[in-house]
Amino acid sequence: MRTSIIGCGAMGSVYGGLLARAGFDVTLIDPSEDHIKTIQRDGLVIEGVRGRHVVRVPAHTRHAGLPPADFAIIFVPANASKEVARACAALLKPDGFALTLQNGIGNVETLVSELGEKRVIAGVTLNSANLPEAGRAVYTNAGVTSIGEIDGSTTTRIEEVARMLNAADVETCIVLNAIGHIWSKFVLNCAINPLAAVTGLRTGEIYRTPEVNALQDHIIDEILAVVERKGIRLADLDSRKAIKELCRLRYVRPSMMQHMEQGRRTEIDALNGALVREAKALGLAVPYNETIVALVKGLEKSRHQLLHELPRDYAKLEAEALAEAPASSAATTPATQI
Repeated sequence: MRTSIIGCGAMGSVYGGLLARAGFDVTLIDPSEDHIKTIQRDGLVIEGVRGRHVVRVPAHTRHAGLPPADFAIIFVPANASKEVARACAALLKPDGFALTLQNGIGNVETLVSELGEKRVIAGVTLNSANLPEAGRAVYTNAGVTSIGEIDGSTTTRIEEVARMLNAADVETCIVLNAIGHIWSKFVLNCAINPLAAVTGLRTGEIYRTPEVNALQDHIIDEILAVVERKGIRLADLDSRKAIKELCRLRYVRPSMMQHMEQGRRTEIDALNGALVREAKALGLAVPYNETIVALVKGLEKSRHQLLHELPRDYAKLEAEALAEAPASSAATTPATQI
């Protein structure tokens, strides 16, 4: 199958590079010009748990003009799902299909709205990777990739995708409850990623910092209340235990932590932000999740300002604020007391 990897950050690069190394017809698509130009010039370097390899693989910043693909694997951040769903409609053959391995919930539904349910398969990955520089991906943890048809059926195409990934040394299994697996990964991400992003602590450090560990328990309580109310059948029979064991045993740097450090937009809206929206629709209060969303958004803004914007003239901003304020409030503002 002619395969396109859409979104070639750390994870997309690892999957795409290993598939290409195994001899499959793969094309990488990502908007990062530095990353794509480096791959075009020097090849894609993959390091980590599968050794070091330099893979020559076609790479492009746009899908326009590329031959139609039979199959696409999507790794873009959840906030780009709508745009990528439209791109898939243009890139894929009429009978082509897409697999989402994105974080968060709602990605399957977004793809289905554009492509139709029969052209979408769902999955989650428990692998991890990072992208220390353009053209080089480090495969840091080899976990299981779980994929399945939305309706729980077993098809020739899902078996072929599993065969391809396993041949590329990416351990993959077919599951009947793909949505339950997506929600299990969602629960895990909501309980870990924002805490790492806000505190700068790795998973093992979260577990060993009593106050943060206790905060995680409150966040998990609210998440599981939403899951129970919605009647979701999770793949993990004891999600809390799985989360705590991962934090106890591993010192992982979650993707949201990496995005925060780089001053990039995080996936908080597709994780705890989505949890908050689900809770409101159900009439459930989730104050700990609301708080962590606000903290992530605040830190996300400050990091972007620090790393990607010109220094702010706060004296000018205060003058503008005073000019906008009513005279009475401006006269009584206790600025010197802050």
